[in-house]
Formats: sequence, structure tokens, C-alpha cells
Amino acid sequence: MTIFLKYLFRILLLTTFAYSLAFANNKEIVTNEVIIHNPPKWLKATRVEKITNRIQHKLEWSTRKIHIYWYDTLNEFTKTHSFGQLALAVTQHPRGQSIIQMSPKIDSDAFDTIFAHELVHVIVFQKYKEAIPKWLEEGLANHLSNHDKINYKWLASQPFPKDVKDLAHPFASGGASSTLYRYKASQAFAEMLNKKCDLDNLIRLSVERKMENYMRSYCGIDNLNTAFKDWVTKNAK
Repeated sequence: MTIFLKYLFRILLLTTFAYSLAFANNKEIVTNEVIIHNPPKWLKATRVEKITNRIQHKLEWSTRKIHIYWYDTLNEFTKTHSFGQLALAVTQHPRGQSIIQMSPKIDSDAFDTIFAHELVHVIVFQKYKEAIPKWLEEGLANHLSNHDKINYKWLASQPFPKDVKDLAHPFASGGASSTLYRYKASQAFAEMLNKKCDLDNLIRLSVERKMENYMRSYCGIDNLNTAFKDWVTKNAK
């Protein structure tokens, strides 16, 4: 092994050790589904289990064990992802596993909704794979996590996307206003699906085939963009 490779290996080893040590010296919350490293003092296992059970019941799934890392500083948290300082939590899937990175900005009031939202992402990955479209996933997570209500008047005042499939990941859009719009537009689409057809059953059907295939046959939506614009306009009145 060359001197360079030995040096690189040593750096990688030290980095891994430091990362593990940072969380090993703190307490953990352990349930059947999650291990939370460095949790805040106000968080208890019973609260985590209550939220986990609700989302699992809704999506009919038993979550495979996931690790959640809670950071003490914003600098530590932002190093774990590429979404900038707007992100409060990020779900990642390294080597097919699911982990959730949690910002120190998350307080007790915000935890339930944020954790439920990220857990939806975990289950979509573990159970549905690519069946649920990426442009709808954030909205579905908002809808199932009981996120804040949508201000449809504000939503209608914004330029409609040329194609709802362009919504993709909100943080890919840049600024805070655009990010908020993408989150809320996707959530509005999920609400529309819930109204036009049985969303629970639509999700259930999507285990076998891509959800978009059922939006036409099961929900009777011929044109996604026209239906979305009509829905937003109607609810903005």
C-alpha cells in the first residue's frame, strides 16, 4: 500500500470514529422501529412510538429499523446534506438503509409533524420504491403528517407550474418562496386526490403499479395539470 493510500485510509478511519463517538457519548431512544441518537431531553420514547404507530397504520407497514441523528449545532447538521439552511430534517438512504438527520432548530412544538413527515419518506422508500411519483411525495408526506393548512388564495396567486411533474424536490428550486410553493402545491395535489378518490386505497393500489397509472383509471383525472389548476382556483374562492 502506498503512503498516500495509507494516509487516506487513516483519515477515513478517524472520520468514521469521530462521527460514531459524537453520538456514542450521548443517550439514545430505542424503539422497535427507530434508534434516535442524541435526542433532546424533552423527547420520550412513548411520543416517538405514538407517531410511528400512526403513520405505519396509515401506510400499512412495519418500518425496518432506522437511525435518527440529532445534531447540537446547525453547522454539524448542514454538513450532512446539500439542501442548505432551509431544511429542518433530511431523510437519506445510504446503501439501501434509511437514516434521518435532524436539525437543532426542531423544538417540541414542531417535532410531531416533522418526524411524521420524514417517516412517510422512509416508508415510501421501503415499501413503495418508485411507485409514488417524486413530485407528489412531499405533498403526500405533508398531508399524512397533518401539516399546516394550505392557504389556497396565496397558492392561486403564484404562477402555476407548466407541469405538476416539475414540482420534484422543493429544495431543488432555490429560494425560500419557491421552496414553500413547491411544498404546498404538492400538498394541494395530495388533498385533491383525497377528495376525488379514496387516497388510502389509491396508495394501497400503488404497491403493485405506479400511482400515476391509477390517477386516470381510478380517480378519473384525464389531465393532471388542468385538474390541479381547477382545484386550486376553486378552493381559493
